[in-house]
Amino acid sequence: MYILGIDTSTMTGGAALLKGEELVGESILNIRTTHSERLIPALDELLGHARIKLEEVGLISVVTGPGSFTGLRIGLATAKGFGYALGLPLVGVTTLEAFGWQFKVFPGVVVALIDARRRSAFWQAFQAGEGLTEPGHGTLAEVLEWCAAQPSAPFLFVGDGAVNYRQEIEAALEAAVFAPPALSLLRPSAVAHLGLVRYQAGRISDAFALNPTYMRLTEAERKWQEKA
Repeated sequence: MYILGIDTSTMTGGAALLKGEELVGESILNIRTTHSERLIPALDELLGHARIKLEEVGLISVVTGPGSFTGLRIGLATAKGFGYALGLPLVGVTTLEAFGWQFKVFPGVVVALIDARRRSAFWQAFQAGEGLTEPGHGTLAEVLEWCAAQPSAPFLFVGDGAVNYRQEIEAALEAAVFAPPALSLLRPSAVAHLGLVRYQAGRISDAFALNPTYMRLTEAERKWQEKA
């Protein structure tokens, strides 16, 4: 079965195609063009090089967030549209879960950090791909406080938050280690593979039930609350 993985949660994003657990191809870009400009061309190119049609895909796994509000809507709308039109099962995975899965072979604790600006982050800790904490939105200080309270272990920080806040993390936590920036960002192939695992466990959705995971109010919602 072919599995399509889609990630548009941050500026980095793209798509991957698996055949079972085997990677067929992957497209990742870390540039400032919008996902609306590059997602469909990336999918067309990926399927074209693999010489398969979209109708041959058996499952779509898509990142639901947290991340860019606009980016998430583009990725989800694309996945839901394909799923509805072709009657395909869908699997939603959070950005944080996909990071935890991507680095699950790390022997210590993986801390996925998505930069939420203003020295805050969406974060979750994992070990062997399983969540140690609930997903949260907090300050960098709160993340480091949690890490400092854990038994001595290496902490692998990944995600754009790990890249952007590396100096502060290193200064506060001796046990912190980092992947090189090019390897620290989310791979759509990890999204596809985690989707396959959940599909095999019967954890599937459809175009109507799949929703974004924002984890905080949009700017418009915050402004509306301030006026209320």
